[in-house]
Amino acid sequence: MNKFFIGVSLSCLLQANTAWAWSYGDFISCDAINPMPKITFTTSYGKLIHDLSHPLKTINANSSARAEPGWLTVGYATRSLQSSIWVKSAKVKKIDDKTTCVMANDIEIFLGYQQPMIYVAKEAQEDMCKFSVVIRHEQVHQRINKLALDYFLPLADEAIRKAIADVRAVKVSSPQEGQQALMVLSKYYHARLMPILDEMIRAVDAEQAKLDSLTSYKMQWDMCDKFKERQQREKTLKELEEKINHSSL
Repeated sequence: MNKFFIGVSLSCLLQANTAWAWSYGDFISCDAINPMPKITFTTSYGKLIHDLSHPLKTINANSSARAEPGWLTVGYATRSLQSSIWVKSAKVKKIDDKTTCVMANDIEIFLGYQQPMIYVAKEAQEDMCKFSVVIRHEQVHQRINKLALDYFLPLADEAIRKAIADVRAVKVSSPQEGQQALMVLSKYYHARLMPILDEMIRAVDAEQAKLDSLTSYKMQWDMCDKFKERQQREKTLKELEEKINHSSL
């Protein structure tokens, strides 16, 4: 009876030790054995380009997705916000036959603009005052984009660094799954960045809508009307002055 009990006990102990050995990796935290990766956060405002070569018809067709209030779209500005998270280098450490840690060593993050553009119909150049107003209007659109990026960059940087500090590595079953693990890390970091990008886009859209209000447009066109009135008044006064001077001779 006692021998049977001892035999059963030893058998259970061996089974427990074997099971424990197989699941050793379950007790390992990959984050705990991975130092904080190197993080490089980069940005760019891009080089602003003005394209004045297209006819009004083309400008209207191309601006349909970003239509502004009014009859015709004389010009528009593109928003070329880009973001990327790239794990430049990683380390793969095998813990046991069923557990491997894939750890990021060097991560590069980009948030900024790529080739911001301003398009203005070439017909607009026939009226230099209104052409200047349109150019200025679209430049203000791009200025809003830049200011928004300046404001949200520190927030994005902080969020990404915290996300990377929280999850520095991924546990997989074999070293062959290293690439999939890096994709999981990238998706996780993107998921933490997206709420900030969404908030930034909402804020930019709200400010752009104010600039594109009918009231704003009327104020801008009124500037040209007043300028033309002043020019005509000065012309009339000059002609009158010349007549008076001529008659006095």
